[in-house]
Amino acid sequence: MLGGLGFRLVTDQGATGEASLTQQAYADLRTRIVACELPPGSSLTERGLARSTPFGLTPIRRALARLDREGLVITLPRAGYVVSPLDAQDVAELVEAWDLIGPGLVRLGLERLSDVEAQELARLLSDWSLPDTDGAYPLEAVLRFSELSRRVFQLLAIASANRWLRSAFDQLSDQMSRLWVTLLKGREVPEQLQQLIVRWNQHIVGRQPEEIAQYLPVLIKDSGRAARDLFHLANTPSSTEADAAG
Repeated sequence: MLGGLGFRLVTDQGATGEASLTQQAYADLRTRIVACELPPGSSLTERGLARSTPFGLTPIRRALARLDREGLVITLPRAGYVVSPLDAQDVAELVEAWDLIGPGLVRLGLERLSDVEAQELARLLSDWSLPDTDGAYPLEAVLRFSELSRRVFQLLAIASANRWLRSAFDQLSDQMSRLWVTLLKGREVPEQLQQLIVRWNQHIVGRQPEEIAQYLPVLIKDSGRAARDLFHLANTPSSTEADAAG
């Protein structure tokens, strides 16, 4: 059945169900990619994913096409797909983009906060508390901190009432989350990141939205710099490894 402008109307029950399966497949794959359960550089096939999930071949194919458009997977003609890798250039470009977009998003979002959004932001800021671990920062606490900060920025992106800014944030947020999980999985939390969390607690937690405007842009830049430095450190052989290789 065609609508007045020639677009096909989805009225068939099966078509609606297939669209729902596509959305579920997309959400499942996106979550697994961002959490690095499907790590950067890993190979994927439609049939392999269809066999290991309940969604079916067509929803998987459509979900992968959407993830390709969003930059989380790369389509390899006649060879399947690969989860987008993260190399030094990718990290540098991600940090550069977030440095440019993040502060503007914060400024515009804070200017346009509705009363309801301001209350929700204040609640989010009061939800985080420093982990009670004698000054140590276990990975679970750091990832919880990362998720909280993502939700703060997501709320500000919505409050900005700018769909282009929000779209850019959504794409950057997925990639930055993936980067942090890659950097921290299986490693001790580095001192540089611990210091960032301390500063977040000093300047952001428990404060009102208008009080954080001067601090968030600086923390954005410093967190990007930390990610870039940690990626470089994680991918640079130690002197011991270099000696062993020699």
